[in-house]
Amino acid sequence: MNKRQITKKQYDFLEHELKYLKKEQFIEEKESDRILSIYQVKNVPFITVLAAIGALLIGLGVLTFVASNWMYLTKPVKLVIIILLLILVNTAGVFVSKEFPKTARSLHYIGILVFGAGIFLIEQMFNISINFNNSFLLWAIGTIIIGWYLKDTAVLLFTTILLFIYINGSMFLDEKSYPLAILLFSPSLYVLLRGFSYPVTLTFFINALSINTFVLFLLEFVPKLSPDHSATIISGILFIMGIFLIYIPLPLRAERVTRIQGHILHGITAIILTFDFGLWFSLFYFIFLLYLIQKGSLTSIVIICALIFRYYLNSLEFLPTSFTFINGGIILLGFGFFFEKQRKKGGETIEK
Repeated sequence: MNKRQITKKQYDFLEHELKYLKKEQFIEEKESDRILSIYQVKNVPFITVLAAIGALLIGLGVLTFVASNWMYLTKPVKLVIIILLLILVNTAGVFVSKEFPKTARSLHYIGILVFGAGIFLIEQMFNISINFNNSFLLWAIGTIIIGWYLKDTAVLLFTTILLFIYINGSMFLDEKSYPLAILLFSPSLYVLLRGFSYPVTLTFFINALSINTFVLFLLEFVPKLSPDHSATIISGILFIMGIFLIYIPLPLRAERVTRIQGHILHGITAIILTFDFGLWFSLFYFIFLLYLIQKGSLTSIVIICALIFRYYLNSLEFLPTSFTFINGGIILLGFGFFFEKQRKKGGETIEK
């Protein structure tokens, strides 16, 4: 039987709880030892970190050396250097992957850096009139292929960052049409995410990229349909989207991350909408938040605090200083009580 790998912190917690159970005579010492024997502390990924840093330094060293001598090289030589570097590091990574998997992964990291630098250098070398943001798109295409081949979440996380630069640069720097290419990437990223069993950080960033993509879509097309009320319409659509995200059924690991992002989205947009719809909207939203708190959502308590604080700031000029402090203290104590009450329910709170 293979031992289950857990972190040192998790192992210490398990050991502490088993000691308590032995002390209270719920279990015997033999049973405690048997349970502990199933688990093993994960080794600190020192080799992986060392190899990754080494790959980064080698990649940067090679690129800076080439860049410093770039002006003295002819175009064919430049092109051959880029292609050879790209082929050599990736081929070497494939050959050593079975015996030295961490070193192989680092070689592929160098390949990713060389690929990205090569895109920009080739554009400069041949005066190719491709805009800056599309270069990041091409780079992302290469990294997503490598990420799929390596089954590496760090590479896919880097791909997501490249796509963030691509879509936001296309909209805000170039002021051109909506970057439709991103619509092809999103489904691909989610397919890979599912194959990786929804790691928390990667899930968060891919969801954030999708939300960013949708926000830019609204900013591009809603003002053309309704220029006078575009801000309200966009906030309303995002508010509905936030509520949708907290109820959409997903695998457990993805569901937790997505629900928190949904709460953040509907919370921010709801506070914006209170300026357009006034008190009646705030009251209905306040009741909805109380319902979510009853269902176990601690994030909704934070949103209620923000909502009350939004109206509290408007009332400061009408209240005496002493009453302002007393009122603020009562609000904070009240929500402190809510937090404590939710935590006393026990177990792990799942956002709903």
